[in-house]
Amino acid sequence: MATRIIFVRHGVTELNNLGVIQGAAKTPLTDFGRRQADSAAKALKAFKPVALYSSPYVRAMQTAEIIGKHLELPVIESTRLREQGLGEWEGRAWKDISAADPQIAQRRSSEGWWFCPPGGEPRLRVRHRMLAFVSEMAERHTDATVVAVTHAGSMYFLVHALIEKVPMGRTHIHFFNCGFSAVKADSERMSLISLNEIAHLQGLEED
Repeated sequence: MATRIIFVRHGVTELNNLGVIQGAAKTPLTDFGRRQADSAAKALKAFKPVALYSSPYVRAMQTAEIIGKHLELPVIESTRLREQGLGEWEGRAWKDISAADPQIAQRRSSEGWWFCPPGGEPRLRVRHRMLAFVSEMAERHTDATVVAVTHAGSMYFLVHALIEKVPMGRTHIHFFNCGFSAVKADSERMSLISLNEIAHLQGLEED
């Protein structure tokens, strides 16, 4: 009997709009980000989830709290869902990072799973903890649906692990704020069953 995990990227923040790398930054949702979370919550009701998990970071927890109110579920924190630790890159824009270190883009591609941002968390460790979260959900919530609020970087590495691809350079998969990506898992296998569902966000406009 399989478990379905619906991963939700957090709602938009001001640093998202500015193109600044957040990592563990304590950035709250914008008003539009809250409306995204509200729309996500209404769509998630149809799946009848039995549990709601979230990264402990502020933007994720705020998203999860909005979802939890609609689903009438408490938010369970899981550090496995946190964003990749980005060390010295946090609070900076990618264009500034690449300008300061022209070789960094080549290293991000050539080192694959072994790449680690300066002072940050290795990609392989993010892969391990995200896969561990999926395994935990399959064991804990057999034949049920759960929701997990997380981050673009963590989802990027989980998706690459599930499709058995090596991450190369900057992301070629864009995870929309409050978009859904679903994974099906049991004791023997894990599979990606949907990616970046955003129909529930259509019609939303930022002020």
